[in-house]
Amino acid sequence: MVDADSLQYSNLKEDDIKPVMDFMAEHFYPREPLSTGLHMTYEDNKEWISQSVADWVRSGVCVVARDPDTGKIGGTLLATILTREQANTYQQALTSPKTKVKTLHTILSVLEAAVDFFERYEKVDRILELAMMTVSPELAGRGVGRRLVQESEKRGRRLGCQLATAQATAVPSQRILYRLGYEALYTMDYTTFEIAGDRVFDMDRMLGTPSAKVMARLLEPLEENGEKLKE
Repeated sequence: MVDADSLQYSNLKEDDIKPVMDFMAEHFYPREPLSTGLHMTYEDNKEWISQSVADWVRSGVCVVARDPDTGKIGGTLLATILTREQANTYQQALTSPKTKVKTLHTILSVLEAAVDFFERYEKVDRILELAMMTVSPELAGRGVGRRLVQESEKRGRRLGCQLATAQATAVPSQRILYRLGYEALYTMDYTTFEIAGDRVFDMDRMLGTPSAKVMARLLEPLEENGEKLKE
Protein backbone atom coordinates (compact mmCIF):
# COMPACT_ATOMS: atom_id res chain seq x y z
CA MET A 1 0.00 0.00 0.00
CA VAL A 2 1.31 3.44 -0.94
CA ASP A 3 1.77 5.71 2.06
CA ALA A 4 3.88 8.71 3.11
CA ASP A 5 7.07 6.69 3.61
CA SER A 6 6.89 4.96 0.25
CA LEU A 7 6.74 8.19 -1.76
CA GLN A 8 9.79 10.05 -3.07
CA TYR A 9 10.08 13.70 -2.00
CA SER A 10 12.04 16.20 -4.07
CA ASN A 11 12.39 19.91 -4.71
CA LEU A 12 9.89 21.29 -7.19
CA LYS A 13 11.62 22.24 -10.46
CA GLU A 14 10.55 24.38 -13.40
CA ASP A 15 9.77 21.25 -15.43
CA ASP A 16 7.28 20.31 -12.71
CA ILE A 17 5.19 23.48 -12.98
CA LYS A 18 2.76 22.25 -15.65
CA PRO A 19 2.07 18.80 -14.09
CA VAL A 20 1.75 20.37 -10.63
CA MET A 21 -0.72 22.95 -11.92
CA ASP A 22 -2.71 20.15 -13.57
CA PHE A 23 -2.62 18.22 -10.28
CA MET A 24 -3.89 21.27 -8.38
CA ALA A 25 -6.63 21.89 -10.95
CA GLU A 26 -7.89 18.36 -10.32
CA HIS A 27 -7.39 18.06 -6.57
CA PHE A 28 -6.78 21.44 -4.89
CA TYR A 29 -9.33 23.95 -6.14
CA PRO A 30 -12.41 21.67 -5.96
CA ARG A 31 -11.59 20.96 -2.29
CA GLU A 32 -10.27 24.36 -1.10
CA PRO A 33 -12.86 26.38 0.89
CA LEU A 34 -11.80 29.83 -0.33
CA SER A 35 -12.22 28.77 -3.96
CA THR A 36 -15.48 26.90 -3.45
CA GLY A 37 -16.91 29.54 -1.11
CA LEU A 38 -16.19 32.29 -3.65
CA HIS A 39 -17.48 30.15 -6.54
CA MET A 40 -14.08 30.29 -8.22
CA THR A 41 -13.01 27.86 -10.93
CA TYR A 42 -9.50 26.85 -11.88
CA GLU A 43 -9.78 29.16 -14.87
CA ASP A 44 -10.36 32.06 -12.45
CA ASN A 45 -7.19 31.13 -10.57
CA LYS A 46 -5.10 30.20 -13.60
CA GLU A 47 -4.41 33.86 -14.40
CA TRP A 48 -2.24 34.42 -11.34
CA ILE A 49 -1.24 30.96 -10.18
CA SER A 50 1.20 30.14 -12.99
CA GLN A 51 3.43 33.14 -12.25
CA SER A 52 3.15 32.59 -8.51
CA VAL A 53 4.17 28.93 -8.83
CA ALA A 54 7.14 29.93 -10.98
CA ASP A 55 8.21 32.44 -8.31
CA TRP A 56 7.72 29.93 -5.48
CA VAL A 57 9.73 27.23 -7.28
CA ARG A 58 12.75 29.53 -7.27
CA SER A 59 12.55 29.82 -3.48
CA GLY A 60 13.88 26.26 -3.04
CA VAL A 61 11.28 25.25 -0.42
CA CYS A 62 8.54 23.75 -2.62
CA VAL A 63 8.17 19.97 -2.48
CA VAL A 64 6.58 17.36 -4.72
CA ALA A 65 5.88 13.76 -3.67
CA ARG A 66 5.80 11.01 -6.30
CA ASP A 67 5.29 7.30 -6.47
CA PRO A 68 8.85 6.09 -7.22
CA ASP A 69 7.57 3.26 -9.44
CA THR A 70 5.14 5.20 -11.62
CA GLY A 71 6.28 8.82 -11.23
CA LYS A 72 2.70 9.78 -10.45
CA ILE A 73 2.30 12.86 -8.25
CA GLY A 74 0.79 12.03 -4.86
CA GLY A 75 1.07 15.44 -3.25
CA THR A 76 2.72 18.81 -3.43
CA LEU A 77 3.41 21.74 -1.15
CA LEU A 78 4.05 25.21 -2.57
CA ALA A 79 5.94 27.58 -0.32
CA THR A 80 8.15 30.65 -0.34
CA ILE A 81 10.51 32.58 1.91
CA LEU A 82 9.55 35.93 3.38
CA THR A 83 12.11 38.49 4.51
CA ARG A 84 11.91 41.89 6.15
CA GLU A 85 12.41 43.41 2.69
CA GLN A 86 9.79 41.17 1.03
CA ALA A 87 7.22 40.47 3.72
CA ASN A 88 4.16 39.58 1.62
CA THR A 89 3.17 37.18 -1.12
CA TYR A 90 -0.32 38.02 -2.27
CA GLN A 91 -0.32 41.74 -3.07
CA GLN A 92 0.52 41.28 -6.75
CA ALA A 93 -2.91 39.99 -7.81
CA LEU A 94 -4.87 42.83 -6.23
CA THR A 95 -4.71 44.69 -9.57
CA SER A 96 -6.39 41.83 -11.46
CA PRO A 97 -9.36 42.86 -13.62
CA LYS A 98 -11.26 39.83 -12.30
CA THR A 99 -13.41 40.60 -9.27
CA LYS A 100 -13.13 37.09 -7.85
CA VAL A 101 -9.33 37.11 -8.07
CA LYS A 102 -9.14 40.49 -6.33
CA THR A 103 -11.52 39.26 -3.64
CA LEU A 104 -9.45 36.12 -3.06
CA HIS A 105 -6.22 38.05 -2.77
CA THR A 106 -7.77 40.66 -0.53
CA ILE A 107 -8.68 37.82 1.84
CA LEU A 108 -5.22 36.26 1.59
CA SER A 109 -3.57 39.64 2.13
CA VAL A 110 -5.67 40.22 5.26
CA LEU A 111 -4.56 36.84 6.60
CA GLU A 112 -0.92 37.43 5.69
CA ALA A 113 -0.89 40.84 7.38
CA ALA A 114 -2.85 39.73 10.47
CA VAL A 115 0.31 38.84 12.39
CA ASP A 116 3.47 40.93 12.03
CA PHE A 117 5.95 38.13 12.60
CA PHE A 118 8.99 40.32 12.14
CA GLU A 119 7.79 42.59 14.93
CA ARG A 120 6.60 39.71 17.12
CA TYR A 121 9.90 37.83 16.77
CA GLU A 122 12.67 40.42 16.72
CA LYS A 123 15.43 37.90 15.95
CA VAL A 124 13.58 36.35 12.99
CA ASP A 125 14.58 37.66 9.57
CA ARG A 126 13.64 34.75 7.26
CA ILE A 127 10.25 33.03 7.37
CA LEU A 128 9.09 29.90 5.58
CA GLU A 129 5.55 30.57 4.34
CA LEU A 130 3.58 27.44 3.45
CA ALA A 131 1.21 28.61 0.72
CA MET A 132 -0.69 25.67 -0.80
CA MET A 133 -0.72 21.97 0.01
CA THR A 134 -2.44 19.30 -2.05
CA VAL A 135 -2.67 15.54 -1.52
CA SER A 136 -4.46 13.20 -3.90
CA PRO A 137 -7.71 11.80 -2.45
CA GLU A 138 -6.46 8.20 -2.60
CA LEU A 139 -3.58 9.11 -0.27
CA ALA A 140 -5.64 11.13 2.21
CA GLY A 141 -5.10 10.09 5.82
CA ARG A 142 -1.79 8.33 5.12
CA GLY A 143 0.56 10.98 6.50
CA VAL A 144 1.51 12.57 3.18
CA GLY A 145 0.45 16.10 4.20
CA ARG A 146 2.45 15.88 7.41
CA ARG A 147 5.51 14.66 5.53
CA LEU A 148 5.21 17.42 2.92
CA VAL A 149 5.26 20.06 5.67
CA GLN A 150 8.28 18.41 7.31
CA GLU A 151 10.16 18.25 3.99
CA SER A 152 9.48 21.94 3.29
CA GLU A 153 10.52 22.86 6.83
CA LYS A 154 13.78 20.96 6.37
CA ARG A 155 14.54 22.92 3.21
CA GLY A 156 13.55 26.17 4.89
CA ARG A 157 15.90 25.56 7.82
CA ARG A 158 18.77 24.87 5.43
CA LEU A 159 18.07 28.24 3.79
CA GLY A 160 18.14 30.06 7.11
CA CYS A 161 14.43 30.22 8.02
CA GLN A 162 13.83 30.55 11.75
CA LEU A 163 10.03 30.36 11.68
CA ALA A 164 7.34 28.69 9.56
CA THR A 165 3.85 30.05 9.01
CA ALA A 166 0.73 29.21 7.02
CA GLN A 167 -2.66 30.70 6.29
CA ALA A 168 -4.53 27.44 6.94
CA THR A 169 -7.85 27.89 5.16
CA ALA A 170 -9.23 24.34 5.52
CA VAL A 171 -9.81 22.01 8.45
CA PRO A 172 -7.52 19.20 7.15
CA SER A 173 -4.47 21.49 6.88
CA GLN A 174 -5.25 23.03 10.28
CA ARG A 175 -5.29 19.56 11.86
CA ILE A 176 -1.95 18.65 10.29
CA LEU A 177 -0.30 21.84 11.51
CA TYR A 178 -1.70 21.53 15.04
CA ARG A 179 -0.26 18.02 15.25
CA LEU A 180 3.14 19.33 14.15
CA GLY A 181 3.19 21.90 16.94
CA TYR A 182 1.93 24.97 15.11
CA GLU A 183 0.02 27.58 17.12
CA ALA A 184 -3.01 29.51 15.83
CA LEU A 185 -2.26 33.22 16.22
CA TYR A 186 -5.23 34.68 14.31
CA THR A 187 -8.64 33.37 13.26
CA MET A 188 -10.78 34.69 10.42
CA ASP A 189 -14.44 33.73 10.88
CA TYR A 190 -15.82 33.00 7.42
CA THR A 191 -19.40 33.63 8.55
CA THR A 192 -18.76 37.26 9.51
CA PHE A 193 -15.91 38.30 7.19
CA GLU A 194 -16.83 41.27 5.00
CA ILE A 195 -15.27 43.37 2.27
CA ALA A 196 -16.72 46.89 1.94
CA GLY A 197 -19.63 45.85 4.15
CA ASP A 198 -20.57 42.75 2.14
CA ARG A 199 -20.29 39.11 3.20
CA VAL A 200 -18.24 37.34 0.56
CA PHE A 201 -18.46 33.62 1.34
CA ASP A 202 -21.22 31.19 0.41
CA MET A 203 -21.17 29.20 3.66
CA ASP A 204 -23.01 26.30 2.01
CA ARG A 205 -19.90 25.84 -0.15
CA MET A 206 -17.23 26.06 2.57
CA LEU A 207 -16.81 22.27 2.89
CA GLY A 208 -17.39 22.27 6.63
CA THR A 209 -14.62 24.77 7.40
CA PRO A 210 -15.90 27.69 9.55
CA SER A 211 -12.70 29.75 9.68
CA ALA A 212 -9.16 30.29 8.46
CA LYS A 213 -6.24 30.35 10.87
CA VAL A 214 -2.85 32.00 10.69
CA MET A 215 -0.56 29.40 12.22
CA ALA A 216 3.14 29.38 13.03
CA ARG A 217 5.94 27.65 14.86
CA LEU A 218 9.59 28.39 15.46
CA LEU A 219 11.98 26.13 13.58
CA GLU A 220 14.83 24.35 15.28
CA PRO A 221 18.34 25.45 14.25
CA LEU A 222 20.58 23.13 12.24
CA GLU A 223 24.00 21.79 12.95
CA GLU A 224 26.75 22.37 10.43
CA ASN A 225 25.94 19.08 8.68
CA GLY A 226 22.38 20.27 8.07
CA GLU A 227 20.67 18.01 10.59
CA LYS A 228 18.36 19.26 13.32
CA LEU A 229 19.91 19.97 16.67
CA LYS A 230 18.60 17.71 19.41
CA GLU A 231 16.41 19.48 21.94
